[in-house]
Amino acid sequence: MTRPPRVREAGAGRRAHPEPVFVLAPPRSLSTITLALLSGHPQIYGFPELLVFAGATVRDLIRGGTAKGYPPELHRGRLSGLYRAIADVHEGEQTPEAVNRAGEWLARRADWPAPRVLAHLLKEVAPLVGAEKSPDTVATDEMLARCLDHYPNARYLHLTRHPVTTQRSMHAQEPKLYTHRAVRLVGAASSWYLAHSRIRDRLAALPAHQWIRVRGEDLLRRPGTTLPAVLDWLGLDSGDAVIARMLQTERWRFAGFGPSGDLYGGDRTFLTHARLRPVPDPGPVRFDPAWGLPEEMVRRMSRLAAELGYDVAEARRRQVVDQRLTPGGS
Repeated sequence: MTRPPRVREAGAGRRAHPEPVFVLAPPRSLSTITLALLSGHPQIYGFPELLVFAGATVRDLIRGGTAKGYPPELHRGRLSGLYRAIADVHEGEQTPEAVNRAGEWLARRADWPAPRVLAHLLKEVAPLVGAEKSPDTVATDEMLARCLDHYPNARYLHLTRHPVTTQRSMHAQEPKLYTHRAVRLVGAASSWYLAHSRIRDRLAALPAHQWIRVRGEDLLRRPGTTLPAVLDWLGLDSGDAVIARMLQTERWRFAGFGPSGDLYGGDRTFLTHARLRPVPDPGPVRFDPAWGLPEEMVRRMSRLAAELGYDVAEARRRQVVDQRLTPGGS
């Protein structure tokens, strides 16, 4: 874990709700599991993926899937996290009727700036601290800037995952969305590299107390020691009873697929079996030569992996990696 010196934030408490916590990570980075862990704290309300920085307005969010080429059924699944969050906050349930009313509520606010929806939800769950993660937030400079501009005083948790296990998890996702295997392989590597570079560069400009970097593997392998450090950074209770409650990730209000069985808002594999499962030690960074990644890409990813705390001592030996798949998570 990389943790800047802690400094108490001046002027805390002036907003109508506590400042939120954003988990920043590219896809397949164990972020759904991490969000479920945080959500077990009695002072945190953990949202599913809201995508509120993926568009300038609510209308952009509603129509954005078509513009990006997502199949209609996939886009509905992507937005279901936002719908189920609104339903849960407004009505305390995620029944089909409540979710439909949430969709109608959102449609009537099509002209709202998209981040205003999050501001509304944060106000509704106060005094709990809202926590959110959406891989889309770090997909482009524009989306990440939108998040930081709207929440300049928020807390940001930079969540990392070993580049090789991240690649394996990405490779297993919906190949039909890509035209060629090579596109899928290079695209997965680029996603990891560009997102983490973007997060690193933007957070470096923030006051040190506002951000922390955590390896997802450490969080899942040693939650009893890693979680208290995260909670200390947030200024929240980290007693044994609290930690024990946080480890019960299956109790997250957004675990599973809702009463209708077709609601998402996070990694589907985790939502199916939402219990905490440790991941194996990822070992050194060794990219599979069969992936055909350009040498310069391998060099850059290895340098960044070392900066993020991963062992790259053997990265350039180009050995074939162990083919065991680790439990995936977005």
